[in-house]
Amino acid sequence: MMDNPEGQTPEEELKLAFARMAGFVIGAGLLLLGGGILLILIAAAFFRFAYGG
Repeated sequence: MMDNPEGQTPEEELKLAFARMAGFVIGAGLLLLGGGILLILIAAAFFRFAYGG
């Protein structure tokens, strides 16, 4: 592992790591939530078509 390639202090590196982790968690959550909603909409459309509702 490289030692401070950009001359960052350990505190700045920790802040950057936390920001990356938070961004990943938010992005993954949005993808999962959006995928779940899409799945519900597809299922609703399928059952409406299948049962002629």
